[in-house]
Amino acid sequence: MAFASQPSRDFDGGLLERYTYTLTRADALAYLRLKREAPGWAKVLFGLWFMLGGVVSGLLPDRVNGPPGSWQSVWAFLAVIAVQFALLLLARAVWRRWRAWRMVPTPRRAEFEIWIDCVAGTEIDSDDCAYLSPELIGQVRDTPTHLFILNHNTRIVVPVRAFGSAQEATRMAQQLRELAAGPYYFDPQD
Repeated sequence: MAFASQPSRDFDGGLLERYTYTLTRADALAYLRLKREAPGWAKVLFGLWFMLGGVVSGLLPDRVNGPPGSWQSVWAFLAVIAVQFALLLLARAVWRRWRAWRMVPTPRRAEFEIWIDCVAGTEIDSDDCAYLSPELIGQVRDTPTHLFILNHNTRIVVPVRAFGSAQEATRMAQQLRELAAGPYYFDPQD
């Protein structure tokens, strides 16, 4: 269950909005499925993996591989690459599920708050709460199911179900993008 609440305590004077929700493995999996640039070492391993496929294809017996340059050898090579690709996708899916289980072993309560001078939220990979002033909001990404607030070491994942509607989640994403764009208090004034 998710809902937004207005601050009710006297000491919450700077709090504008609070959303509470439950983080699950599905939320961690959504974070892990975000498209990002692969690091250099992963690209090298990816290339080596498929080079290994070429070697395996070359070492196949002649009855499987056929004569060099024949369609049979092309199909054998493509079959080896297809098997490699399937194994790669399977390994990635298993790794993501294991990582999601490590990030959120059991469903847990989380909060996302909008303050006068920052945003705060429960991080997906810990029970800690992160506070991000506008200049520290690195990236705001929204999908049909989640809102992600990311910087170099902070990952706040807010499911759309935490908001009243998908439109409210989209509005919040746009508001956060505008907030992160500046100007900031330390920028020179004209």
